[in-house]
Amino acid sequence: MKTKFYLFVLFFAIWSSLSFAQNRFSIGVVGTRFENIGDGQNLTEIEVPYGYGLILGYNINKDLTIALTGEYFKDDLKNNLGEETDIRTHLSAYFTPFNENLIRPYFSAGIVYTNRNYNYNFSNKEESKNIFNGRFGAGIDYNIMQNVFINFDAGLYSDGLNIVGWSSSIGLRVNPRFF
Repeated sequence: MKTKFYLFVLFFAIWSSLSFAQNRFSIGVVGTRFENIGDGQNLTEIEVPYGYGLILGYNINKDLTIALTGEYFKDDLKNNLGEETDIRTHLSAYFTPFNENLIRPYFSAGIVYTNRNYNYNFSNKEESKNIFNGRFGAGIDYNIMQNVFINFDAGLYSDGLNIVGWSSSIGLRVNPRFF
């Protein structure tokens, strides 16, 4: 409950501070689903890998955007021996090859930092891991009204040698300046 409250306070503080900024900034919420690929390093051991988060973007120009995304995941482990909590942070660049009135497709690439915590039921033991991955994706922004976009995104995660997983997400993003 505290985490949701802190996320709300953070969202409100960023929203109000950006309200007076130029139209180059955007803020939004995102819901994500992860899936592992292969038997090596996994993106998650969570049984139902759904999470949510915030995204802050800055349009460098009409073709290039830099964005920071923070996401939170928490659920039981697949083997029912404990619980996993992940906090993920993405720093990505988004390239838009063309821009229509309603639709903006894009390609993205970036780096992902994950702080993964395990709490095991059988031993009351806790374990923590810090993981870095590369992320490559594609998506589409759909303009539903002035300065409000719905977003669909898919991405692949790499540990540097192998593809370790993929994600799909849906988000809602706004440019705070409406005037």
